[in-house]
Amino acid sequence: MKFICFVLLFVVTSRIGYSQAIIYGVKAGFNMATFTGNDVESAKLQPSFHVGGFANFLITDKITVQPEILYSGKGAKYDQGNYRLGYINVPVLAQYNDASGFFAEAGPQAGLLLTAKRKTGQTLDIKDDLKSADFSWVVGLGYKTASGVGIGARYDFGYYNIATAGIIRNKAILISIIYTFGVNEE
Repeated sequence: MKFICFVLLFVVTSRIGYSQAIIYGVKAGFNMATFTGNDVESAKLQPSFHVGGFANFLITDKITVQPEILYSGKGAKYDQGNYRLGYINVPVLAQYNDASGFFAEAGPQAGLLLTAKRKTGQTLDIKDDLKSADFSWVVGLGYKTASGVGIGARYDFGYYNIATAGIIRNKAILISIIYTFGVNEE
């Protein structure tokens, strides 16, 4: 509940504090995730997906702030089985937008663990073995056309230990299809 209140407060405050230009959008795409850390050996990439929405606030003609709310699948593959984690992620990204449509983005991301399963012939719930929050840093590149369609790629590297015992961090590569709509008052 605190997490949802924080997100709503951030979005309302952002709208009040920034200029009049705002663009809304949706995105969905493909994830390749794995684990890193001292207690991780031979983890392989686990495919998954992400889907969500964003608001893009114009600060200058080239700089925007983009808070997002995404469902994102994470986890890792091992020879002994697969780990599948589901998060609600809230990145808040600063973007540099070139007039040609290319953009670069970076910023922090908070995540709330929704599901955690380990499959080794049978599926086990492992949510109690993991912390309910994740914090990471996100960097990415992309391209948006004037019609609002775009593509983006980002790297999400966790700096927060998600395990209750040992040290395990999430990392993921995300490839997104983006569609923007809304009002852009210039």
